Amino acid sequence: MSIAEHITVTHLTDQPQPEATTDASPTAAGVDLVHVPAADVVIEDNVRTAADLDPAFLASVRRHGVLLPTIGYRNADGAVVVRDGQMRVLAAREAGTTVPVFVTERGDTPAQRIAEQLVANERRTALSDGDRIAAYRQLEIEGLSVTAIARETGTKRDAVKQTLTVAKSDAAATAVASGQATFTQALLLAEFDGDDEAITELTEWIAEGYDDDELAHVAARLRRDRERAAAVDALTAELTAAGKRVVTDDDDYAPLSRFTNAGDDVIAYDDRTPITEDEHAECPGAAYEVRQYGEVVAVPVCATPNAHTLRVARIGVPASAPAEPKSDADAEAEAEERKAARRLLVANNKAWDAADDLRREWIAGLLQRKNAPKDAARFLAIALTRHANTRYASGMVSARSLLGIESSGWDGDTLSQWVEQHPAKGLHMALAVVFAGFENTANREWWRTPDADSRGYLGQLAAWGYPLSPVEKIAAGIQPEATAQDEDAAAE
Repeated sequence: MSIAEHITVTHLTDQPQPEATTDASPTAAGVDLVHVPAADVVIEDNVRTAADLDPAFLASVRRHGVLLPTIGYRNADGAVVVRDGQMRVLAAREAGTTVPVFVTERGDTPAQRIAEQLVANERRTALSDGDRIAAYRQLEIEGLSVTAIARETGTKRDAVKQTLTVAKSDAAATAVASGQATFTQALLLAEFDGDDEAITELTEWIAEGYDDDELAHVAARLRRDRERAAAVDALTAELTAAGKRVVTDDDDYAPLSRFTNAGDDVIAYDDRTPITEDEHAECPGAAYEVRQYGEVVAVPVCATPNAHTLRVARIGVPASAPAEPKSDADAEAEAEERKAARRLLVANNKAWDAADDLRREWIAGLLQRKNAPKDAARFLAIALTRHANTRYASGMVSARSLLGIESSGWDGDTLSQWVEQHPAKGLHMALAVVFAGFENTANREWWRTPDADSRGYLGQLAAWGYPLSPVEKIAAGIQPEATAQDEDAAAE
């Protein structure tokens, strides 16, 4: 998106102009600047055949008058004829004001007229988004409010607010001015202003060519990260104040649920109960992991995992058998593998949670369309047979919420009444019911172990235009394209 999309003023020579006077001003030799009542001006034949004047343009001319002089000459009767600036003249006529005209001597042919009008209309360079951002910021510094800037420039108020938001972020304003980001992308950068890590990540994805849909997934995850980071900091501070150790990604640790104090004679898994938090309190590795995905909670862990017996035995090794001595290099390598696996788990779980919100928002938009997708009936038939288990899955997502139906009654009655009121939307209702079932079935396990449900559902959404995030591509059985960072890591 460009800021210019929200600006209703037309080309430079058709911009609104100030209150005019009726006197003539001397200029360069052979050129007079005169102010003529717009009603008395003759408009010459013009290559621009469409001269539609939008209301905002007219309002601007009524407020400011015609700021930039038109160009013309006097005909044999002495009347002023305007060659360049017909839209300004038409707007001034509507506003009942005068038009400034540079009057020159003319003796050219129709061919010369046409050439001049073509050049005048096509050889104009519009302001860049960077120029507008800087100008709006200067207007604000000069004391103009958002409303005043919108009124003075003929721009939508929301667009002015967005522009000033970008202007106040050095990273966002610089990215636009340098051409590294579009205005829409700069708005995301401005949203995370002050968060250096988020700005760096967004900038890298923009440089990689991520489109707006893909960046929306990144931004959704970053928003969740920001919210959770605040909760994590608060819980970490609480634990630290209580004298508890909190592990970080640089530590090697494992949850207590993986270990047991059961002896060699206890074989059944159910009897090999995990070490409790109280039993583990005196261990040198006693610590807590503050989980950053899902609900932020403190999970008891051990930072010396090799000191305990595993509840589940390694293949061919008794669960309570003492660990074989390992070299420092092997132990360090195993610890790094555990850290890497944990980082991947956390990152993909967070990405999945963020994708949930965007996916459901997109589905709700799909259901608001006038017509259902052409192959919706085929999808429903497959969903109710091959994926029949999803139909009755209950959870937070409902057909009612996806359709935007506000009612506190029983779903069956509410949905049936809605269909009766919207008889042409029966297919939409059926889709909403099936979508809700799939959404309540979908969870983080889909990316860890993709199955027929995840592949069928996400693959169909992608076919209908939904932009899958990288973690959703894994769940859909689609291998995400390698990024430059992945390629660099593989080359090391």
